[in-house]
Amino acid sequence: MAQAAAVLASLKPADRIWVVGAVNGDIGALQSVHSRLARKIRPGDRLVYTGNYWGDGPGDNVVAAINEILLFRRFFIAQDGVDMGDIVFLRGAAEEMLTKLQQLQFAPNPGEVFEWMLTRGAAGIVRAYGFDPAMVQATMRQGAHLISQWTGQLSDALRRHPGHGALMADLKHAAYVSDGSLIFVHAGLDSSRALTAQTDTFWWGGSMFEAITERYYDCARIIRGSSNNHPGISEREYTLSLDGGAGRGGTLVAAAIGPNGQIVDRIES
Repeated sequence: MAQAAAVLASLKPADRIWVVGAVNGDIGALQSVHSRLARKIRPGDRLVYTGNYWGDGPGDNVVAAINEILLFRRFFIAQDGVDMGDIVFLRGAAEEMLTKLQQLQFAPNPGEVFEWMLTRGAAGIVRAYGFDPAMVQATMRQGAHLISQWTGQLSDALRRHPGHGALMADLKHAAYVSDGSLIFVHAGLDSSRALTAQTDTFWWGGSMFEAITERYYDCARIIRGSSNNHPGISEREYTLSLDGGAGRGGTLVAAAIGPNGQIVDRIES
């Protein structure tokens, strides 16, 4: 239980918790949202990023998006009265894949796993750190030794970008307000399981999230930043989606959430 709790972030209750939808490596949309958020956010607010910082766009854009997030984190925590615990970064599907990419030598079928990842946007992650996805595909057919060499090279490339490895290490699976009123996830949640027993539902359980029609424990609302159809801001009685399709031809959405789960302010790139 302690290990499960360690990947969950607890936020102090606040009048406004700003939530940024899935970024998907969209540096332009992210900079647009950050420029407006910098004028709106204030001490006492909390800030939750919901994942997919590493997206499927051009490699330079993905790296720039990570650097932009690191810069805004520095800006936010430098404000008087802001605590390090007031900002949370959730692990998205892209970050889950980046973690697994660095462990492919242990997969029983690394070639098939890598092909599956490519269908879900891993090419942008691979390009971001200087690798050609087609070359990596070929490496996946060359045996465990060469695969291990490549995963080591990927990890080294990640470390060569200041702050990228540290951000990955700081990612949480989900976040919740300490009074139980709000929960924040990347894409999914299985309402039949406790928050500490969700396995990989946070990244791949979008359909379970959409099926929620009853209150989850004492939570007023569950907020996510990534959905399959990118509906923008989509409100239901107990859930809220904030995915405008950033990085996929749409917009990046950020919203300030009040204590009862209502939207009290919003930004769209």
